[in-house]
Amino acid sequence: MGSKKDYILYVDDEPLNLEIFKAFLEHEYHVIIESSPSKAFELIKIYPFKVIVADQRMPDLSGLEFLQQVQVDYPDIVKIIFTAFVDNDTMLQAINQGGIFKFLKKPWDTNEMRQALQSGIIEFNLKAENNKLLRELKQKNDELELALIKIKEKENKFYTIFSNSNDGIVIFKDNKLIEANYAFLNLIDIRDVGMSFDEINKYLAKKYHTFITRIIDHAPREGQYMQEIEVMNARNEKRYFQLNSKRIDIENEEVILSIVRDTTDLKQLDLKIMDAIVRTQEDAQTYYARELHDGLGPNLSTLKMYIQWLSDNNNTINKELITQQTIMGIDEAIYTLKDIANNLSPHILRNFGLVHAIKTFADKIEMTKGVVVVISSNLSGRLNDNLEIHLYRILMECINNSIKHGQSSKIIIKFSRVDNNIQILYSDNGVGFDVEKVQHEKKGMGLYNMINRVKLIGGDINIKSNLSVGTDIKINLMTTENGK
Repeated sequence: MGSKKDYILYVDDEPLNLEIFKAFLEHEYHVIIESSPSKAFELIKIYPFKVIVADQRMPDLSGLEFLQQVQVDYPDIVKIIFTAFVDNDTMLQAINQGGIFKFLKKPWDTNEMRQALQSGIIEFNLKAENNKLLRELKQKNDELELALIKIKEKENKFYTIFSNSNDGIVIFKDNKLIEANYAFLNLIDIRDVGMSFDEINKYLAKKYHTFITRIIDHAPREGQYMQEIEVMNARNEKRYFQLNSKRIDIENEEVILSIVRDTTDLKQLDLKIMDAIVRTQEDAQTYYARELHDGLGPNLSTLKMYIQWLSDNNNTINKELITQQTIMGIDEAIYTLKDIANNLSPHILRNFGLVHAIKTFADKIEMTKGVVVVISSNLSGRLNDNLEIHLYRILMECINNSIKHGQSSKIIIKFSRVDNNIQILYSDNGVGFDVEKVQHEKKGMGLYNMINRVKLIGGDINIKSNLSVGTDIKINLMTTENGK
């Protein structure tokens, strides 16, 4: 992206954390790292940061103390804290005093971090756009106020501004409209500029009575009164108008001058900001539900199989070996639960890659359940973290379904790459199921999650299943030249 990349600052007293953070994200952002909060203040003066990420536990200043100081001079920069633990009181203090946008628990997950940074960039950009509009609004109001001060001296200049302003300008005398520019007529849906003021006043009394009453009743003699009101226009659309009203003298007669601006776009921008926040929260809740089902569920199912083997007196398999596998499975469940709690990918997947992680999972199934799992692959190197975690969860769900519901005795998984296309072929010899019926009746959270995970990574999935024959699943997705 070159010079278009956004700037992000990461402050942490651990050099390794700094380097890992930069290595993961520098191809997406201009990542600046610093171990000293005091030096970080100098960097903020130099670079146009949109997001600052700080570790909570640092020797000189805590992350919260550092970001609270940043908040004083740079309130618009989005602030994120890494922390191993935070209570509700600390969180409320951080949000109220430090302007903290998000808390991320350590150790951090790449996908969650990317999502948080993307949300932070959106938040910053929306605030910047909002501030820009507010500055423009203030600038316009200042210009109009200056024009109003000089109205007595140079009425001809006033009428130039009056006629050409993009804001509505109206003058009322004795509760009746006596002057209005074209912009105001547009705001109240009058397109016929030839209407007389008697006709316009009748129209206003019928369609905009409350609106006009607010202008007249809240116009002070000294200073000016600004208010925002909700209006239903003639087309029954909800609009928001900002009123800036004042009583002035024109030719020794008191009149009410009001500037009317349509602020609906600003309101919609506020709604977009709120929508972005709510959407981020909903995405996080969906993520946790999916990870618990796809991550911990199959692991616990495997443990259940181990225990069933141990409780079967007719079982001739080495029970000591099964006991060891059970203990290892419990350890794996603990690791997985910690991974989910901290938004981390499974440690085997993280350390050894997709194919090895699937083989490890398949080996446990084959050893305890007697299901033959054949895996082949021509993949070289690693895929990116996002692809690997999603494909891992999809295949775990497939294997679990083949054993639990399909009663399969053999599973075949083939990984292949041709140029930038990655294909995964999965088949079992189970009892099969009616794919259309399950999808139509919306049964099975697992199938729903599989399909949505594939769509999420930009791939296609095709599921075919025949009763008493088995199930075939084909997954295709495109990657960049380096598999990312």
